[in-house]
Amino acid sequence: MDEIGDYMVSPILSIDMESTVQEAAQFMVAHNIGSVLIKEFEKYVGIVTETDLTRKVLGKGLNAESTGISEIMTSPILSLDCYLPVEEANRFMHKNKIRHLAVTEEDKIIGILSVKDLVAYFSKDFRMQE
Repeated sequence: MDEIGDYMVSPILSIDMESTVQEAAQFMVAHNIGSVLIKEFEKYVGIVTETDLTRKVLGKGLNAESTGISEIMTSPILSLDCYLPVEEANRFMHKNKIRHLAVTEEDKIIGILSVKDLVAYFSKDFRMQE
């Protein structure tokens, strides 16, 4: 059985909690990622996704250059252990209506699993049936 850790993306990319929305968006574009973890000192305290940028910033007419990332981040970060089955991550993400999931090992965040990663997993199973 495939584990979440087999499909997660690592290493983790993060930005400082003092960053602006504009800086976060530019960071995400530069690294071609759909989410970024927010770090305060050495601890991950939130996550921001492309959906957050669209709904919480553009949709509400906020100024990306002056809005702090901490104002729109989702906290606490939802996570699952890297050794759990991928199917459990799929159920958890569906139930919680999230597209990005932090992956932990011994309660430490070690990666991110996205809907894109789940598509890769389920399409692998589909290709094997053909």
